[in-house]
Amino acid sequence: MERTLRTLHIEGSRTDTELVRAVLSRSSMAEFVVEAVSTLGDGLRRLADDEDGFDVIVLDLHLPDAEGLTTFTRAAAAAGAVPIVVCTGSGDESLGITAVEHGAQDFVVKWSSDPESLGRTLLYAVQRSRQLAELQRHLVESTDAGDRLAATNAAIREFLAMVVHEIRTPITVISGYAGLLRDAPGTFTPAEQADSLSTILLQTERLRRLTDTLLTHEGLEAGAVQAQPEEVCVVEAIDTALAAAGPAAVDFKVSCDPGFTARVDPAHLQQALVNYATNALKYGAEPFTVAVIEEGGGDEGDRKIVIRVIDGGDGVPEEFVPRLFGRFARSDAARSRKGVHGTGLGLSIVAGLLHANAGDAWYEPGEPRGSRFCLRIPSGH
Repeated sequence: MERTLRTLHIEGSRTDTELVRAVLSRSSMAEFVVEAVSTLGDGLRRLADDEDGFDVIVLDLHLPDAEGLTTFTRAAAAAGAVPIVVCTGSGDESLGITAVEHGAQDFVVKWSSDPESLGRTLLYAVQRSRQLAELQRHLVESTDAGDRLAATNAAIREFLAMVVHEIRTPITVISGYAGLLRDAPGTFTPAEQADSLSTILLQTERLRRLTDTLLTHEGLEAGAVQAQPEEVCVVEAIDTALAAAGPAAVDFKVSCDPGFTARVDPAHLQQALVNYATNALKYGAEPFTVAVIEEGGGDEGDRKIVIRVIDGGDGVPEEFVPRLFGRFARSDAARSRKGVHGTGLGLSIVAGLLHANAGDAWYEPGEPRGSRFCLRIPSGH
């Protein structure tokens, strides 16, 4: 075991204190050295007096001298860069999510953690906090624009809160339906059982898409994504991507010379086109069009295929366009759309995949309205 993590546990219940200490003592993720106090006041004094520094804080949100979100905000003010994982009751997950939105690294539900999952949660909280601190250091070194740093930090916090929510929501649905099918199978008709299993599969697919997005993003960040280009029929690639974008994509009109080919990794091109198409369907409006042209001179090596995915919606706010292909980028309009989920990573992944294929991605406003999301890749001819 290589890691030793000094852990400050602020918990009003002696029973819960001993439970967490026992659970962490059995974790193989790290060696947890736990120091416990029973009130927030004692915890704040311990943070002020400690010279060596704690690695992580486990904070009960219901203490004798503090209650609810105020408990977290007071602890966070004293903790500085030390990450905080909050504890909630089994029926109080919403308070945990709110704490994450205000800067907590994660939350755990009391009595629901095994040694590995609790240890992993704390270890990952420490790692994320250190990565965030490193990112902040680089940003401070590279720019004196304080407002840009603040906006980046806010975007990262929002992204982490979103990931926690996006993962927990389908897990909760899957767990609920699976539990009902296991514990009361006789109460379901065959049709109801099929519907329940379909819901489980749907939520599993949602989790798969999210993990694929995160893994692709991390691969691009690490420079580990390598293109395997081959000659691809452009109109066939478009048709395949529209089919993958869902039934609503039948509304797209495609304008493309059937003889156009491109030299590109087919999986990367499909991921980019699916992202453009699904974004148009989520945020845009009819008419939906995919328009393809070939540009460049007589030299075959200079020829490029340009694909534009066009919609007739409101378009992207002008002030947001410079950040459109950045990490964690979601406009206020996108955030405010009810029932529309997103990580803010999709377009940055598109740009990274196209760069790996000697291409590029950009946005153009539609005429007289709407959006044009564009990509350029080498021609196959």
